Amino acid sequence: MSAQYDQIGDKVANWDVLPVRSEYMEGYTLFKALGTVKGKSVLDVACGDGLYTRQFKERGATRVVGVDISEEMIRNARRQEEAQPLGLAYHVSDVADMPLLGAFDIVTAVYLLHYASSPEHMLRMCRNIHAQLKPGGSFVTYAFNPEFSAKGPNSTRYGITMLDFPEVPREGQTISAELHTKSPFTIHFSYWSRSTHEQALRAAGFHTLTWSRPECSPEGLTKYGHAFWRDYIDNPHAVALRCER
Repeated sequence: MSAQYDQIGDKVANWDVLPVRSEYMEGYTLFKALGTVKGKSVLDVACGDGLYTRQFKERGATRVVGVDISEEMIRNARRQEEAQPLGLAYHVSDVADMPLLGAFDIVTAVYLLHYASSPEHMLRMCRNIHAQLKPGGSFVTYAFNPEFSAKGPNSTRYGITMLDFPEVPREGQTISAELHTKSPFTIHFSYWSRSTHEQALRAAGFHTLTWSRPECSPEGLTKYGHAFWRDYIDNPHAVALRCER
């Protein structure tokens, strides 16, 4: 995973302008599942170039730390921190091997678990995330939708297209998605079923797992209209998942 994001480099800098990655859909759904971060400490794993890491601080979080496996992504995040200091700290690490960075109220991960190379790798990720949380803390992730359907709508209009998605994906099968930014790029990850996710999370010690399908914000509905979003909401490529420690 680190290699592909090191190669993508600055291409991800503008992918948050894609309709499904904007504050209208992904951001709105994530923060609805997350709730307020004001006055809380947040560990943002798979932070990329710090898109949400910065937003957590701007929304009133106290201590915010970002972790990503890609040196290039962290380099870009640190560059933005130097340009506009918010008091953020960033570390390069595979979440499965991440050192203990503290006791946080919340751990977030936007696109992480589907990069696990095996169920065992996913379990190591989940155990490390659990270890970083205070008792009663929450892990909120936005991840590939295990129930995405090859027979459902899959339109380029939303900025992301699943490529040659199988009708019945196998556990661990490589999946590819194209991101339609100004400089389009393709990412590759592994398919894991909902049960594989839940088994790893429960084995790591999490409980009360709540899956949430994406929702569009009122602003997004006003800008694009209900009809524009209908196909995506019927067959979203990603969903939110909240887990309690």
